[in-house]
Amino acid sequence: MENTAKSLATDGREDISQFIVHLTRNDQKTFPDGGNTAKKNFQAILESRTILATRPHCLFNQQLDDLSDQEKEKFNVACFTEVPLNQLHLLIKEIPGRQIKLESYGFVFTKDFIIKSGGQPAIYINSYNNNLWLRDAVKELFKVAQKNGEFVGNLWRLLPFINSMDEKHDFSWEREWRINKDLEFELNDLVCLILPVQGEYLLKRNLTKEGITFISPGWTYEQIVTQLARQQKATKKFLLNKIKQLQTKSEK
Repeated sequence: MENTAKSLATDGREDISQFIVHLTRNDQKTFPDGGNTAKKNFQAILESRTILATRPHCLFNQQLDDLSDQEKEKFNVACFTEVPLNQLHLLIKEIPGRQIKLESYGFVFTKDFIIKSGGQPAIYINSYNNNLWLRDAVKELFKVAQKNGEFVGNLWRLLPFINSMDEKHDFSWEREWRINKDLEFELNDLVCLILPVQGEYLLKRNLTKEGITFISPGWTYEQIVTQLARQQKATKKFLLNKIKQLQTKSEK
């Protein structure tokens, strides 16, 4: 996606990432059917090549509970973050008062891919110090967007991306992006995967054989680049061995 002015403005900015990340979590306490561990959710996404938009995460969750499941599902989103890759460990650490616990399993895409797939940055409106005028205005949008319990027109499409930040709840630091639908992808859409620093050795070995690299939260940019370079060499070696095997078979 060409944007020369943007590229010139952001080149060298360490606080702006060119990548968008989806981290999985343990949702066993969230869903009535029990949910899954973060690892199982990671494996399910890898197998299906789909990140599901499973539920709403917006300012209007309470109002949505009064509507039909069909209308409520229109607000379901898949969530991502543009936190720089060398700062991912800050997202998975224990944070008091936070209900969602992200873990060291995830997927890294280019920002261009997420933009082309319909991704949008989450919109956080200021409700600190009783500054409620903007929040009240947005709530009026909710009323206008739905009639008789149904959402009509296109105005409602803005609402799944809106949240409020105040003294009790402020997650603007997550630098969140959202997609208001399931995200389907191919393996070549991935930049890399995210796995824990320790363990998962069999999974890491199998991924390496398939030419899929991984990084871990807490790594520096130098470690990340080194890992990507190692994977490139490992993939070349694997492909060369495959070619030699095929040549040997054809000669026989």
